[in-house]
Amino acid sequence: MKIKVYYADTDAGGVVYYGNYLRWFEMGRAELVESFGMSVSGFADQDVLFAVVRIEVDYRVPAVLGDEVEIETIVARVRKVRFTVQQRVVRCADGEELVAAQVTVACIGPQRQIAALPTDLAAALRSRCVRSS
Repeated sequence: MKIKVYYADTDAGGVVYYGNYLRWFEMGRAELVESFGMSVSGFADQDVLFAVVRIEVDYRVPAVLGDEVEIETIVARVRKVRFTVQQRVVRCADGEELVAAQVTVACIGPQRQIAALPTDLAAALRSRCVRSS
């Protein structure tokens, strides 16, 4: 997923505000789900929600106003109630990795408690998983 950095994405120093990377990672995970022919909003309509339960982020080099960046999302692990993805922000002009994250997402059921991942989503995630879980 490619994104152009706009003024609204930056802080007073002209670099991307650190919290925006988390928003971009969320967008990348939503795009991953959509690539399976599913949608986060469709799961929400069924009272199935997803919550980030762990995130580890390494900010390496800032993106700046006018940059075009690509958000990469790779499925790293799939468990019964959660999955983990590796995500990166890469500057398109030179391929430099700007930010890297490992994000673990849990499934939340109708009673707002941890629940098993929907079967179809778990299967789709496993089909793209880079390592066995």
